[in-house]
Amino acid sequence: MIIAVPKERRRGETRVAASPETVRKIVSWGMTIRIEKDAGLAAGFSNEAYLDAGAEITASPEDTYRGAGIILKIWAPLPEEEKLLAAGMTIISNFEILSNKDRLGSFSRLGTTCFALDLMPRISRAQSMDILSSQSNLAGYKAVIEAVNASDKAVPLMMTAAGTIPPVKVLVLGAGVAGLQAIATAKRLGAQVFAADVRPQVKEQVESLGGRFIDVATAENFETNGGYATETSEDYQRKQQEAVAEQLKKTDIAITTALIPGRPAPRLISRAMIDAMPAGAVIIDMASSSGGNVEGSEDGATVITNGVTIIGNSNLAAGVPSSASALFARNIINFIAPMYSADSGQIVFNFEDELVRKTCICKDGKLTGVVLK
Repeated sequence: MIIAVPKERRRGETRVAASPETVRKIVSWGMTIRIEKDAGLAAGFSNEAYLDAGAEITASPEDTYRGAGIILKIWAPLPEEEKLLAAGMTIISNFEILSNKDRLGSFSRLGTTCFALDLMPRISRAQSMDILSSQSNLAGYKAVIEAVNASDKAVPLMMTAAGTIPPVKVLVLGAGVAGLQAIATAKRLGAQVFAADVRPQVKEQVESLGGRFIDVATAENFETNGGYATETSEDYQRKQQEAVAEQLKKTDIAITTALIPGRPAPRLISRAMIDAMPAGAVIIDMASSSGGNVEGSEDGATVITNGVTIIGNSNLAAGVPSSASALFARNIINFIAPMYSADSGQIVFNFEDELVRKTCICKDGKLTGVVLK
């Protein structure tokens, strides 16, 4: 069996779906693994490092895909890459499928089998395979670093002979994996951290990291069985916006992380709220590719509104490509390792396993209906 790892062609992507560490694992199974030339350079993995690990280096995407049984990617193949796919190939990647259901027909027509790791169930057995958690963790960290770099203030409390500099106030909206890491990172840097989330049950997690939770009284539940946030009621939205608006008036750095799978991102910060923030404040919108949590944000762009810098970046994990690639590659290897059969020397997917069944969106060209359930 040949496993292929093409270079990512999505704009701004620096990660790669295999590391020298995971290449060694695959080679130990007696399989051939191809890495497209320079696929790992931006992540700090040289062609020589892959060769030393036992991989083959291919000169072009055509050579990489040709005859491969399994394709490992960060993102699903782009429309312009579809010509390189062949019936019988298995693709394992982040398909962002809940937001890109229109692409299902293409993968079905091509006769491929596709595993969308972004649909990985949030159960304890799947934690080591969860790309959303591993990448969100790094994204939350990077969001704080980006914000601090863009800020005109020092972060921690500083007592000097010339006077005292107070700590910056950071507000994190959304206390999921990315938000909690942002809280922890900002706190480690010495900031005074506040956080808000539609799920009151995360208050304890926020406070355990040193953050102050902004309470909005409600008897409603805005969390799915899988642990994701859902859309909120109009009454709750109004109450939360009032509380957030009041805190933003005193906030130096705001980081928004709120996403609802398959739906536009909720609007959390309006233009009026931005106008009330202190001059020099910085906002990082991590949901900017899904409509944005912040009015006026643009994905991949920096916008200055009334003295407030708004940075739209939905792919912050690509800003730490070495760490992000290493974790993504381990997520993949942890997913396929249980499917490896030493007897046959092949990877055989067990569709009785719920992790396989619930991530497979297309099997031998036939849609499984997972996304539509």
